[in-house]
Parts: sequence; structure tokens; C-alpha cells
Amino acid sequence: MFDLFSDFFNDFGGFDVFMQPTVSKEEKKCPVCGHTYSDFRRTGKIGCGECYKVFRAPITETLRRVQPSVTHTGKIPSKSGEELKLKRRYESLKQELSAAVKNEDYETAAKLHKQIREIENEVKKS
Repeated sequence: MFDLFSDFFNDFGGFDVFMQPTVSKEEKKCPVCGHTYSDFRRTGKIGCGECYKVFRAPITETLRRVQPSVTHTGKIPSKSGEELKLKRRYESLKQELSAAVKNEDYETAAKLHKQIREIENEVKKS
């Protein structure tokens, strides 16, 4: 019974029911800087570029919980915003077109090609 409570409370901050620090299992460390995933969780900072590779899965899962996307999109300046949005849409459509052709989804590819041509014509008019 005691072990059940101890295990339960270990999930809430790493202390047992008597508030004594628990002994943790050997954690995976980054081979370059020596940081652990626990270091990232505690500080919110990565030790080096290699940490992204070593802790990719748990970091991605953590980011999914705290923000809507794990892809950085940045901010769009107000002055050139429409042009930048159009460029991003164009690039996205090109990638989708490539994937549709690769998957032999020619109906979708035709629709995407039409949208790409519309954007190209819009840019020519500007």
C-alpha cells in the first residue's frame, strides 16, 4: 500500500510521501553537452543543437501540449504581410502538388495546379 502512494506522489514533483527526494533512474544524456530531458523540463532550455535530435520525441510531445503547432511560422510584418502570405501559400501549394503527383492523385493535382496558376497570374498583375 505504501509503495502505491509513493509511486503516485513521485509523479508530482519527484518526492515521496515523506517529502524526501526520490532516487531517479539513470537518464539518457546528450552526448555533446550532457544535458538530460529533465534539464529541459526544469529550465525550458535546450543544452545544444544535438539535444534536439537526442530528445526529439519527448520535446515534440511537450511542445504539442503547450502550443498549437510544433512548426515555427514567425510573425508577418504588417507592411509586406499580404505579399508574404501569398508567397507562403504558393510554396505550400507547390509542395501539395508534388505530393499529389507522387501519390498519383491527378484530380487533386489538377485543382492545385489551377490554384498555383491563379496566384502566378495575380502576381503578374501586381
